[in-house]
Formats: sequence, structure tokens, C-alpha cells
Amino acid sequence: MNINIDRVQISHVLEAYLCDTETSKIVPLGNGLINSTYLVSNPDKKFVLQRINHHVFTEPNQVINNADLINEHLHAKQKLGEYHLEPIWQIKNHQGDSMVQYRDNSWRAIQFIPNCFTVEKVESVQQAHEVANAFGAFTCALSDFPAEQLNEIITDFHHLAFRLSQLSQAQANDPKGRLANCQHLVTACLSETAFINEVADIVEKLPIQVTHNDTKINNLLFAKATNKPIAVIDLDTCMPGFVMHDFGDMVRTCCSNLPEDGKNIDELSISIEIFQGLAQGYIESFQGKLTKLEQQSLVIGAQLLPFMIGIRFLTDYLDGDNYFHTQYDEHNLSRALNQITMYQRLKGQRETLHDIVMSAHR
Repeated sequence: MNINIDRVQISHVLEAYLCDTETSKIVPLGNGLINSTYLVSNPDKKFVLQRINHHVFTEPNQVINNADLINEHLHAKQKLGEYHLEPIWQIKNHQGDSMVQYRDNSWRAIQFIPNCFTVEKVESVQQAHEVANAFGAFTCALSDFPAEQLNEIITDFHHLAFRLSQLSQAQANDPKGRLANCQHLVTACLSETAFINEVADIVEKLPIQVTHNDTKINNLLFAKATNKPIAVIDLDTCMPGFVMHDFGDMVRTCCSNLPEDGKNIDELSISIEIFQGLAQGYIESFQGKLTKLEQQSLVIGAQLLPFMIGIRFLTDYLDGDNYFHTQYDEHNLSRALNQITMYQRLKGQRETLHDIVMSAHR
């Protein structure tokens, strides 16, 4: 072994997968901020080993059960020729379980797909189209899966009213004395009553789908042979939701010319071309199964996700940076200003975005 982790724990976990610790090479994999992920290689097998962060995912068994149910459904769709991507299997241990519990930690093994790579930033309109098409195909393939069978992994994850109530509470408490630095941003967020009411109205009418809820480009695997998406990964936040959330998160992470903590706010702009690629790829992937209301909701989702994550960054800043990892004192404030500005830019271009979405082929 060549990694500084608990040897006793990792040995116990690998034994459950009939894997010899002494002959295994274990290296960190990816750059995720939540779970601890490793690639295990030995002469007989290669797989991904992951320790689930039980502070974020308080019921790891629910995360694992959801992934098993989703992958079984996707596999059945794949056999019928109705899903062109690869399901990512959780590997059963020698007792036939998908999870190994050791002390206070929950571990799982996940299928490793060779000759693949991940991408951190969308580089072209065509790539944006392919990314959105892959995430859309994932939800489309699950459109006939009974979403109520899935556990709600993080309660109120994309519930705007809940996030606003958290912000109001943080404003009232101001535990770190930071409110004076950001009162204008708090007021701006709480004053968006027309948009807040619009979101509250549409969520009462939208059909519930199985959504991924973390549709960043780095949650896709790309095949080296084709440079095209081959699998949707990181199913930890998959749960019942609305398509506007997944589309909005793609817009949030793909369409700005700045990273989410970029400080040159005056330079922040939205790529209409990338937005168009995302919209066309996503809507096409549903093969006509997307309702007109869902299609209309995508523009709301595009505004909602940066608005909501901006509120969450702002709340965490006021509370003392307890949730998001920060690199300096004002990091969450910079993120909040960035995302709320992105929301405002999208709001200013809403008519153009609406025309793009509604003219996309279904």
C-alpha cells in the first residue's frame, strides 16, 4: 500500500471483497470534496473503493440502496436498447451486500470502467450538447421508475423556501458579526419576491422525476476512444426532483466565464452559445417525453440554481463557514456575490433564454 490511511480499516474492508491488502495498490481518485475515494489495483481486479461521508450522508445505506435500484433499472433499459450509457455498478462483497461497515465508517466498492477520463470545464458548444444529452438520457431512462421508491437523501436539498428561511435565521442571529459585510446581498436575495413566488407556483405543478441533482461535467465519464460521455457517475444525491434542477445546475456550472468563486464580478458573462447547446442536448434526450411545462421550467431552473447556491454560500458565510470548505475568510462571500450576480445576468437575458428553450426540438 502506498497511501496514508488506516491500514487496519482498509485491510478489513478489502477482505470483504476477497482482496489481498499486501498485493494491492491503493491511490486517491478524483477531487471530490465529500467522500474519500480510492482506486484499488491488484493482479486479479481493479475497482473503486469509497468511504461515504456520514456527516453529509447521515444514512449511508439509503445512498447505496438508491444507487442499486437506479442501476438495476438502467441496466434493464440498456438491454432493451433504451439507454446508451453504462450503468456504474456497486460491487457486492462476499456476503452479497453492497456496503461494508467498519467502526463508524461505511464503505462500498464501485465498478471501474477503464480507458475513461473526466473533464472539469466545458470547452465547446458540441461538448455542452453531449453533456446535457447524457444527463437527460439518464433521467429519461428513469422516467418510468417509481420515484417514490427512492429515499430523499438530503431533505429540502433544492427547496428554495427552506434555503431562504435558513438565510433569514442567519441574518437574525449573525453569530460571527459578519452581517454588516453583506447586508446588501441578504436584502437583495430576500427582495426577489416575484421570482420566489414563481418558483413556489411551478413546483406545485411539475411532475416528479428521478433527478441526479449534481449535474456538473465532472460527474460524467468520457471514453478515450471517442471523447464522448460513456457513463453518469456519483449517484449519491439522486432522488425525486424536478428536471429544472438538473438543467439549472448544468447552466450554473457551464455557462459562466468565471469559476463560482471568481472575484472579477464586473467581467462575469453568460455564454448564450453554451446555453443553447445545453438546452438542445437536454431537450432532445427526452425524445418527446418532456412536458411543455417542464420545458418552460428549464429557464426558471437556470436562474434558480445560481440563486439558491448563492443563498447557501451567503448563509454559510454568516454562520461561520460550517458547511462549505473555504480557503480564506471571505471565500463564501465571494462565492455568494458571484452566484447572485450570475442569477441577475440570467434574469436580464431571460427572454432570449426562453426563446432558445422553447424553440429546441423535442
